[in-house]
Amino acid sequence: MPSDDVAGGREPSLLAEFAPCRDFALTEHLVVAASPGETYAVVAQLRGADLRSPVLRVLTWARGLPVRLRPDETAPAFEEILLGARWVLLGERPCQEIVLGAAGRFWTPRMRWDVVVPHEFARYDRPRSGTIALALSILPFDREQTLLTLDTRVTVHDPVARRWAELYWQAIKPTARLVARQVLHAVNDEATGRHRSARN
Repeated sequence: MPSDDVAGGREPSLLAEFAPCRDFALTEHLVVAASPGETYAVVAQLRGADLRSPVLRVLTWARGLPVRLRPDETAPAFEEILLGARWVLLGERPCQEIVLGAAGRFWTPRMRWDVVVPHEFARYDRPRSGTIALALSILPFDREQTLLTLDTRVTVHDPVARRWAELYWQAIKPTARLVARQVLHAVNDEATGRHRSARN
């Protein structure tokens, strides 16, 4: 699926630079009751490409979701991808957007992660493999409020692997959406906590 980030003269996002095309995508938004600066201070903790902070408690919670909400006990859940991937920081626009990426085969019971560097990420096309790019972006929303967005893009160039990845993605998408929302709420909780502390 082609990218639709360039519209009406709007500057393309960093996510569009590193994942210009995507086969599967997931986008969630949340209005945070904190300023863009306070919100990005939390998001920026991911510079080390470590999703364990500040959202570890959320992902641990997600592991306890009932089996009926999971597609298959043998397939990795979305939070297991988030915690287990070999994330690399692809790019950052301070106070606007941070993008992480990982590459490998992550839709099978035994996930395999490859080493990938930012300038090669968009061209990654190893057989039976794909990429997952994750962006957290912020926009001023209202007075001392922020629109926080979590975008996930999965790209699989291998046509055989894409068929399997599509079955997997469609199966986990409802639960992945739930986890994505909880990640946003985790950022919100920490950002609003900082906001209240700054005002006291």
